[in-house]
Amino acid sequence: MVTQRKTTFCRICEATCGLQVDVEDNRIVEIKPDREHVVSQGYACVKGTRYASIQHSPDRILNPMKRVGSEWHDITWKQAIAEIGAKAKGLIADHGPQTFGHFVGSAGGANVLAPLFRGALFAGIGSKRMYGTGTCDTMNKFRVNEDMYGSPMRLAYPDVENTEFLMILGANPVVSGNTLYHLPRAAERFRDIGKRGGQVVFVNPRRIESAAAGEHLFIRPDTDLFFLAAFANELIRKFGVDRERVKAHMKNFNGLEKTLQGWTPERQAEVTGIPADTLRDLVRTHHQAKGAALYMATGVNQGRNGTLCFWLLECINAISGNLDRRGGTLMGEGLVDMAKQVTEDPQMMTSYDRHDDLPTVSGQQPAGMLADDILSDRGDRVTALIVEASNPLLACSNPNGRLDEALSSLELLVSIDLFRNEVGDLAHYVLPATTWMERPEVPYALQSLAGCCPTPYMIYADAVLEPPPGVRHEWWMYTRLADEMGVTLFQNRAASTLAKTAARVAYTSIGKHLPGPELLIDGMLKGGGLPGRKEMAKKHPHGLLLPENPGDNFLGTDRMLTSDGKVDLAPTAYVSTFEESVERRFEEEKQNADRIKLVGIRQLRRMNTSSANSPELVKETTNYAYLSIEDAGRIGVENGDLIEVESDFGKIEIPVRVTSEMMARTMAIPQCWGHKVARGLRHAAKHPGVNSNLLAGDGPDNIEKLSGMSHLSGILVDVRRFHA
Repeated sequence: MVTQRKTTFCRICEATCGLQVDVEDNRIVEIKPDREHVVSQGYACVKGTRYASIQHSPDRILNPMKRVGSEWHDITWKQAIAEIGAKAKGLIADHGPQTFGHFVGSAGGANVLAPLFRGALFAGIGSKRMYGTGTCDTMNKFRVNEDMYGSPMRLAYPDVENTEFLMILGANPVVSGNTLYHLPRAAERFRDIGKRGGQVVFVNPRRIESAAAGEHLFIRPDTDLFFLAAFANELIRKFGVDRERVKAHMKNFNGLEKTLQGWTPERQAEVTGIPADTLRDLVRTHHQAKGAALYMATGVNQGRNGTLCFWLLECINAISGNLDRRGGTLMGEGLVDMAKQVTEDPQMMTSYDRHDDLPTVSGQQPAGMLADDILSDRGDRVTALIVEASNPLLACSNPNGRLDEALSSLELLVSIDLFRNEVGDLAHYVLPATTWMERPEVPYALQSLAGCCPTPYMIYADAVLEPPPGVRHEWWMYTRLADEMGVTLFQNRAASTLAKTAARVAYTSIGKHLPGPELLIDGMLKGGGLPGRKEMAKKHPHGLLLPENPGDNFLGTDRMLTSDGKVDLAPTAYVSTFEESVERRFEEEKQNADRIKLVGIRQLRRMNTSSANSPELVKETTNYAYLSIEDAGRIGVENGDLIEVESDFGKIEIPVRVTSEMMARTMAIPQCWGHKVARGLRHAAKHPGVNSNLLAGDGPDNIEKLSGMSHLSGILVDVRRFHA
């Protein structure tokens, strides 16, 4: 049997590390890091190199399935599309287009083509009921980008190759692979900053793995707003503002300055745990550095003030003169100017078209409102839902299993996935999708189309494996549904007819010899001035380095997409929200200083819920609650003891691990465990763990009003030893 070695790249997270895959008879024999990849250079984490256990899992769904009562039956694609299309069309006729919803998980972000066709289907239907895990982890950033820079997709990234000072809040890049920008080999690159005389500081309630590559500061969970307000104010007071740059390219600086008055290093220290002198030292080092950048991610995003925190962080980068400057934060240039394109797409710009005054941001409505929108007695309640590449029962807030109740009540629930997970168990239909090993691809849209790469490059990879005969790509599913439902795609009859014709023949003997939507990838590459996909695969299989980002190519150019071409340092909604809530939140922090707060943990061997069914990745039968030595002594527990954790929204029992890595009055629990009823995930069901999101609230009182983000970090809990 002949072994073929194929070059590709991982699509489990934004790091997109290069891989070498040995294949025999359409099965993976071995996966190794690609030492020749132009950026990852032989690095890849265990999730990528062990992907064969997911790719060839005996639990993988290989044909469409329909649930009849409690029994599951294989059906044909013709039957699946016909029945789903007819049911959806009938519900829309009875209740209107908003009755038909969609929910997408983070894995959907790695699929460049699927969002184009998914968006076209729902735009054609006229439904804005599109939800996703973006409102559980990152949507605050897209809201701030839109209000400050004119587009949700104008994403600045730290220039890690040239910075002298990098401060990272609420992120663990060495484990999580970063959020919204490309940074493989994170630990090595952080250490390089130190080697050239710079400083890397991690601000986190837990001494994270990434801190081994820099310095660490403990901060009380969900108090980053006060820290950033004091940091920005201190920067202004100590003449750390680039006045010339602010005057030329920014507006409302006086509004920002006035808003931050009174937030001193001493005041923030009352609740954050970061000493006043430490903050002053950080501001001094930041100001003296030739290039400095602040970055934050999920741990801060998921708090009660995620949008305000990111606004202040971006203001610090901007007013200090570090935005659009080498060594600071840069705006990349992708294959197309996606940021500009989305400003012309009503689906992607912030809108307030819900009845509850919560926003739709970057195309996503609040995931924390999904149960409400299904269980509502309103005429436009959601009665039909497609869930793509996600398991919201574990990924979202789900107090007392309320989301289970909601999904169970739907008249039509379709799961598009590799496995029949917990959502699939409740679904009426499960549709089998391709894996990233079975798709031709360029990296995540945020890298390929927005250029969020500290080392600019591009790569294209053909499919490594042929998909099983009964498996289909998502673009095909959405196009066939549009055909069945009589929906015009792309608001263009000619383009819609072409797409539908391509889908009709795609999996026939004729279609195998015809080009498909991969031509769109070809067009993206050529439109960006690069070789087409065939030439890229042949001549640049390990990636093609692109010109370095020189900085000074954003401010003062037509890439700034606000109406007046200036960065808005004090959007009205942010200032008013800050002034209305900050004092109240500050008092609440002081009143609850002795209570424990819950945060999440990223684990190297897991990526959300997608890795849960891998025997090679998941060995332990449960996750643990990590407690500080001080808290464990006060509660009276030791390693392995069972504790009861209770919030205002739910209660769980979980074993303890005691560690010096945790800040006192803080607990950390790895998220996206809890597979005890996963009948379609046999390995995960034997290694179930505990779902910490049962402790998080949903509904409008538990959603950040500016971005629609759920409150999933910094949750107040009561902890006690469990007594049966």
